Amino acid sequence: MNIAEVGESGKLQPVPLTETDEFMQTFTHILEEFDARGSGIPESLVESAREPIHRYFKYGTPIGVTMFSGYKAPTGPMLVKYGKREFLEPMLQAGWLRLSNAKSYNNASHLDAVRDDETSRTFFIPTYKERIEGQAYFEMRGHRIEFGDDDVVLPLVFDDYYLFSMCERIHYRMPTDFEADAAIVIKNPERFKQRLIASFLVRFPDWVPMEGKVTYYDPYRDYTKFKVPEMAKHFGYAYQKEVRVGFRPRRRTTSNLEPLFLSIGSMTDYADLVSL
Repeated sequence: MNIAEVGESGKLQPVPLTETDEFMQTFTHILEEFDARGSGIPESLVESAREPIHRYFKYGTPIGVTMFSGYKAPTGPMLVKYGKREFLEPMLQAGWLRLSNAKSYNNASHLDAVRDDETSRTFFIPTYKERIEGQAYFEMRGHRIEFGDDDVVLPLVFDDYYLFSMCERIHYRMPTDFEADAAIVIKNPERFKQRLIASFLVRFPDWVPMEGKVTYYDPYRDYTKFKVPEMAKHFGYAYQKEVRVGFRPRRRTTSNLEPLFLSIGSMTDYADLVSL
C-alpha cells in the first residue's frame, strides 16, 4: 500500500504527488496492462490487496490516529521512533538505545514491517521479450547469460553493519504496522543524530557513520538510483519513509555482530513520548 496512507482524520488518502509520483506511475502501468489483456483486475487480487487495509480499521479508528490525538506536532523537522512504551520510556529519560545489526532483521519471527534482508540488494533484468521469442539466453558484454524460464537475478551482497531506524514524520499507519503502543517524537533531529554518532564512535572509532533518508528502489528499473546499499531498500517498504543512522566497519570484522546498547543522555529537552 504505497499509493495510499492513513490521514490525520483516520481515513485513507492518496500519497500526495508532491512527495512522489513513481508509485502512482507503477500502479497506472498495472491497470493499463490488465486493460490491454481485456480481463480487468481479478477480484481475488483486489481482495488480497484490500486485506492489509482492514487491519488499520480493526478497532474502528486507526490506533495511530488515537495515539496522536491531541498531540501538537512540531512544525519543523522531526524524527519519530515507534515501539513499545516499556522500551521507549528509558530511551527518552536516559537515552538508552538498542542498535541492531543488519543481519538480525532477516528473521522469520519478525513482523512483516520489520523483517527484511538488510545485507543484500537484488536487481532483476526482465527477459520476457527473449522468452516470447523462444530464447533461453542472451549475450551481455561478451558473456552468454542463460535464464531458462525466469528473469536474470543480480544480487548485491555486502557485510553486516549496525542501524537505527526512524520515520521522517508522524505516520498514522505505523503503530499498526509495528504493533506499537507509543512513539518518541524527536524535535531536534540533528542533535539526536550527532549524539548517537558520537556515542557510537567513542566505542568504535574505526567505523564509518551513515545517516539520512532511505532511498527506495524498484529492482527492475532503478539500477543506478543509489550508491550506498546500506541506505537503500526495496520500494515495497517505501510507505515507512525511513530515516536511518548506520555504521559500517572500515574493514571486515573477525566476529559476528550482535545487537548493542548505547547511552546518549536524556532526550527529555528535545523529544516527546506519545502513547495510547
